[in-house]
Amino acid sequence: MKIMQTALTGINTARLRFEKSAADLLNAAAPVRSIEPERRANEIQPVASIPEIGTQSTAYAASNIDFIEASADITISSLAYRTNIQVLKAWNDTTESVLSELTA
Repeated sequence: MKIMQTALTGINTARLRFEKSAADLLNAAAPVRSIEPERRANEIQPVASIPEIGTQSTAYAASNIDFIEASADITISSLAYRTNIQVLKAWNDTTESVLSELTA
């Protein structure tokens, strides 16, 4: 029974990690509001000698590193999920084999 509990815990952990990583990926790809042209007095002002290069219409909330980390987490969690499923299948096969030997 300990094997089954461990595998089920691993499946649940992998599911939670997958869901968090998927949400992180969605947040990384979601555009945020563009910077308004008016600057408030308390914001940092650009240096006068350096010309501003235009503003982008959209900016992305996360860096490429966050996107890569979330993608890797999705891959790792899906592998963990599959591995724990295989453990459950092996446990089931072993249990069936033992029971068939005992009843034969």
